[in-house]
Amino acid sequence: MAMGSLRPLHNLPLVRSRDVEEARSWFARACTAPLIVPARGAGAFDATVNGRQLQNMGLFYVTFGDAIELQLQPDGLFCLLFPIGGRGEITFGRSSFGLTGSAGTVSPPNVPIRASLSADYEHLVLRINAQALTEKLAAMTGVIISEPLRMEAQQSATHSAARMLQHYLPLFADTLNRSAPPFPDWWLAQTEQLVMTQFLCGHRHNYSHLLDQQPADAAPLQIRQAEEYIEANALRAISLEELADITGVSAFSLFSSFKKYRGYSPSDFLSQVRSRRGRGRQ
Repeated sequence: MAMGSLRPLHNLPLVRSRDVEEARSWFARACTAPLIVPARGAGAFDATVNGRQLQNMGLFYVTFGDAIELQLQPDGLFCLLFPIGGRGEITFGRSSFGLTGSAGTVSPPNVPIRASLSADYEHLVLRINAQALTEKLAAMTGVIISEPLRMEAQQSATHSAARMLQHYLPLFADTLNRSAPPFPDWWLAQTEQLVMTQFLCGHRHNYSHLLDQQPADAAPLQIRQAEEYIEANALRAISLEELADITGVSAFSLFSSFKKYRGYSPSDFLSQVRSRRGRGRQ
């Protein structure tokens, strides 16, 4: 994952410290009872954390400048780790996985994490609220999610949605790095929906079989109902889940039917409506 000469998200500094306790203090605000043990003591330690927390997710760049042993417990979050350089090993539960640049690794919510990282290790970390992700899955599939969402630990590098997410994250990081908050509500909503969709489709989990099924078509009346709702509410953020609730079909079916019968997605149609109205005001 090429990120250029500057570190990712360099305009969004959160930690710049050679003090282990100072870095641990920042991680304590994001995780439960963190433990950071540098291999060579405090002398070589040089932590950098950049990033931005949005509504239901955040994107961060992390490196420590020294080989370290790390223990964290991220409450209620799925964490997707994309290594950029160096090497490492992560353990959660009874399973251990190597951290390499070939694919991402997902840690589950509310499970202690232990990691051993080389001095040159650096990665992007995508943190997603587990409840928001579960609600997204329910809207996409139109079913009640009765069992907790369980993601496979390692990303399928051959899956198109996984590759899309891997290519998109550097672009997402660059957008955050170049933009100053507050971010428009519509952008926050659309970006989070896009990333969560890619995440759910690009990683195997205990509900993947529902996403693998061919979605049932929405009726033309339901598609038109969604279009009318978009036209009436085009000045604010509109989620696919909101449209699914209005039309009574799953978000997956509605999106598929828009593409099949209209040749564009609901978000494309929203952009068209806004563009027309913008030209009309000129």
